[in-house]
Amino acid sequence: MIKRFLHPRSLRRYAFLIIFVLIVYSITTASSRSQFKLETGLGPNVSGRRRANALSAFSWIDNRRKHTLELVNGSKNSRSPFDLLPWGKEDNKVSEAEQNLLVKLEDAPLDMKCRYMIDAIYVAHKGWNNQQMTKYHSSEEANDMLASLLGERVRLFDHCFISGGLKVKDVMNMDSLVSEDKLGSPEDFIERMFPFLQQGNLVWPKMYDLRRGKELKMPAVAQDTYANFWNNWIKLSKGKGIAATFNPTELTLFHRQLRVLSKLNNTLPIQVVTSGFEFTRAQVDQLSQYARDTDQEVTLIDCSTILIKEFTQNNVEKFVNKWLAALFNTFEEVLLLDVDTVPFVDVEEFFKEPQYRATGMALFKDRAMMDEHTYGYCLETLAGLEPSHEENKLMGTKLLFESTQKELPQTEAASVYRRFFHDGVLHHVDSGLVPVNKVKNFGGLLFSFMINLDTKIQGCVHGDKEFFWLGQLYAGKNYAIYPQDAGVIGLIEDKPMEALTQTSYTICGSQLAHTFYSLTKEAHQLVWTNGGLSTCKVPHGAEMDFQRLPDYFMARYGDVETTKQVYAAPLHIQAMIIPDSEKSTWLQLRECGDSAFCASAVEDTADGRNSVSTLIQFTPEEQDFLDSISFAWNGRTFTDG
Repeated sequence: MIKRFLHPRSLRRYAFLIIFVLIVYSITTASSRSQFKLETGLGPNVSGRRRANALSAFSWIDNRRKHTLELVNGSKNSRSPFDLLPWGKEDNKVSEAEQNLLVKLEDAPLDMKCRYMIDAIYVAHKGWNNQQMTKYHSSEEANDMLASLLGERVRLFDHCFISGGLKVKDVMNMDSLVSEDKLGSPEDFIERMFPFLQQGNLVWPKMYDLRRGKELKMPAVAQDTYANFWNNWIKLSKGKGIAATFNPTELTLFHRQLRVLSKLNNTLPIQVVTSGFEFTRAQVDQLSQYARDTDQEVTLIDCSTILIKEFTQNNVEKFVNKWLAALFNTFEEVLLLDVDTVPFVDVEEFFKEPQYRATGMALFKDRAMMDEHTYGYCLETLAGLEPSHEENKLMGTKLLFESTQKELPQTEAASVYRRFFHDGVLHHVDSGLVPVNKVKNFGGLLFSFMINLDTKIQGCVHGDKEFFWLGQLYAGKNYAIYPQDAGVIGLIEDKPMEALTQTSYTICGSQLAHTFYSLTKEAHQLVWTNGGLSTCKVPHGAEMDFQRLPDYFMARYGDVETTKQVYAAPLHIQAMIIPDSEKSTWLQLRECGDSAFCASAVEDTADGRNSVSTLIQFTPEEQDFLDSISFAWNGRTFTDG
C-alpha cells in the first residue's frame, strides 16, 4: 500500500489535485474580495493619470499597502492560497511598525513618509542611479522608463527636502521600516540622486570679488556634510542680482554687456558662474579689469569644489551651463542673462512686473516659427514625466497642465503647452533674459537641469530654452509666459504697394527683441534684445560665412574685409516689427551664420483691418537713447572707424 502511494505517478496525481483545489479556492473567494480590492492600496484611478511603472517606488508602495490593508481589514481571504506553498513570496511580510505606517500613510509625519518613500526607491530598483540618464540606451522603453523614474525622484526630493524643508541627513538616519539593514546612507542617497556633486565635508563654491581682487570667506554652514548642501544653499540665498555664464571665447561680449549695464546705472550685483574648469588665470584677470572699467560689482562663482570634474566635462557643456548660473548664484531673486543680451530698461523693472511677482518666473516668447516641430517619440518620453496616479495619491503632486485635462485655461502658458504637446511646435520661449525667484522655484530649476542632462530628452528641444518652462511644469511649479510675440529691431525699409493707402515695411537683423505691452496705453515698450547690438555678434562671422558660402557672400559684399566692416557696425535702432504669425512669416537669411531674419509689416492708412503685423517706429528722442545703448555696447559711434 505504501509503495503504491509513493509511486511517482501517484505523487503527480496528488500534486495536481492539491493545485486544482487551490485554484478553485482562489476563484470561489475572488468575488467576495473584488469589491474590497477596489478600495485598497492608494485607491481607484478616477483621474485617468498614468500608472507608475514596474520599477517605481510608488508602484512598490501601492502593492505593499494593498496587501497590508487586506490583512488589517481581517479578510479571511486576505492571503492568496499560493502564499502557503514553499515558493510563496517572502517580501509580503510586513512588520507591525510598517503596517501602522501604511494604514495611516496619508496622515503620517513628513519625515516618516519620506524615509519610507526613499526605502521604496532602493527596494523597487536596487541598482538605481540617476547617472544612467546621461547614457543613451539601445532600448527606447529603457530610455523612457529611466526618464520617468528620474522625474519621480526629483519631485520626491523637492517634496521632502526643498519645499518640505527636511534635512537629508536627519531623514536618512531614521530607522528603516522595510529592512533591518539600513537602505542607503545620506551620502549614498545624494550620490545616486545628484551624480555631479562632489562628496566631502566642505562642499561649497569658491567666490572671488573681481573688482577688488579678493576671495570671499565661506560661511560656517559650509562645514556641514554635503548631504545637506541644497538645504544650506537655499537657506543662504539672499537679495537680488544678475547671473551669467559664458565660455572663454565670449569674454569680450561680457565686457560689452557690462558697459551697457553701467550706462543704465545698474546697482545690482553681478555673478559670473563657472564650472571652475574653463577660465585661465589670465582670463580671470581680464574679468577683474572689466569690472573695474565699468564700475560694476562682479563676483566669480567657481563651482569646481562642488562639481565632479569628469562628470562636468562630459555632460555640462554648451547650453547646459545655463543651469549652473540658475542654481549656483547666491541670490533669492535672480535675473539670468545670456552674454549677448542687451537690456534697454533698468533691470529691476523685470522683478516688478505683475506676472513675475505672481509666479516667480516669467518667460518671453521666441520667434513664432510654426513649421518647425519636435519629434513624436519625444512627446511620448515627456508624457512619462507626468506624475502617476500613485505619486499623486502619496505626495499630492499636480501639474499646472496635464494630459488628462479636458480644458485648459486661457493663458499664454496654456497655449504654449497646447502648441507643444498637441501640435508638436518646437520653438516657444527665449531664455536670453529670465527673471526667477530662485528660492520659490528652486525645485523647477533643479528639474530643468536634471532633464537637460538626459541624453534622449536633451535632443528633443533646441538648447536650454524650452527646459525653463518644461522643468517648472513637471516639477509642479507655477510660471508665466508673456503673450506678446518677439520681433526684430534695426533699420527700416519701406515701399509703396499697389493700393495707394498701403505701405510695406521690412526690417532684417540678427537680433530678437522683446517688449512689455500696456493694455491701457495700447503701446509696446522695448525692454531687451538678444544677439548683441552689432550687425553680427558671431566672432569671425564674416570669415566663416565666406568659407561656407563664398559665391553668395562674394555677390553680396564683394570681399571678406567689407563683410567684416558691415558685421562689426553698431546697430541703429529705427523701428521694430513684430510679425503676425498667421499672416506674415519670418524669412531666414544666410548672413551671420544663418542667424539673421527678416520680418515684414503692412500699414493701411485708410483701413486698419488691412494692416499686417505690428510696426513700432521710435521717435527721434527714443532713437537717440537706443543709439546711446548701441554705442555703449560697441564702444564706438556709427562714424568711428
